[in-house]
Amino acid sequence: MRKKCCSEEEVFAFVWNNCDDDGLWTGDAAVIAAEFSVNEIEAHEVLTELCDGVHIEEVYPGTFAITAWRERDEPAEESL
Repeated sequence: MRKKCCSEEEVFAFVWNNCDDDGLWTGDAAVIAAEFSVNEIEAHEVLTELCDGVHIEEVYPGTFAITAWRERDEPAEESL
């Protein structure tokens, strides 16, 4: 079986696409591991890197918030 890539960018995109309207994603390393066919240790490391890089923040165990959340229909600053 071929292993899926588990890069920060792809994990962030997964979190972004699966979060609620407030930018909250309910999940953990097990969810990432299952989605990307990697072990939980690798998945946890990627989530930690995203938190360290201030892209996401763990607000509760198993719940992450995207920092600098904007509504999906709002234009990005560079397009204003």
